[in-house]
Amino acid sequence: MSEDPARQTGSPARQGAGNSTAPPEHDHPQRSEFGSEPMPPGGPKSAGPADRGGWRALWLGGLAALLTVFFAPLGLVTAIAAMVVGVRARRRARRGDAAAPGAIAGITLGAIGLVLSAFSLTLTVILWPEMNGYQQCIGKANTNSDKQTCRQTWFPKIEDKLNLPEGSMSRYGDLL
Repeated sequence: MSEDPARQTGSPARQGAGNSTAPPEHDHPQRSEFGSEPMPPGGPKSAGPADRGGWRALWLGGLAALLTVFFAPLGLVTAIAAMVVGVRARRRARRGDAAAPGAIAGITLGAIGLVLSAFSLTLTVILWPEMNGYQQCIGKANTNSDKQTCRQTWFPKIEDKLNLPEGSMSRYGDLL
C-alpha cells in the first residue's frame, strides 16, 4: 500500500500548510487602512513618543486630592502644580503630535483638589475664632459633662456664623 505523497510530512506539498509563519501568498505591498497609499515597512508610523508630563500631572493630581483631606495648604499647592504640569504636557503634545497620557485626568484631579482645598481653607479662615475657642475648651475639659458644656457654648456660635439651623451642629460634634 502506497501512501499519498501529499500526506507525508516532509513532502513539498505539505510544507507551509497550517504553519502560521509561512509567507503570505501575495507579493503586493500592504495598504494603509484607507487603501490609498502603501504602508511603510514596519507598519504605520507612530505619532511620536508619549509625553511623561501627563503621568506626572496624574500623580500630582491624585496626591493633591489625598493631601487636601489631611493638610489643605499642601493640597492646594499640589493641585496647582498638577494643573500647571498637565496643561504644559498637553501643549507639548499638541505641538509635537505626541500623546500625553494622564494629562487630562491629572488636570481634572488637580481642579478637584484645588476646589476642595480652597473650600477647606476658606471655611477654616471664616471659623477660626470659633474653632479655636472650641478646641481650647475641649482641651481643658476633664469630664464628658465639661465636653457637653463646650458643645453647648460653641456650636450655636458656629451655626450662627454659617447660617445653619439651630441644633444642626450637634449631629457632627464627634467630628470636631
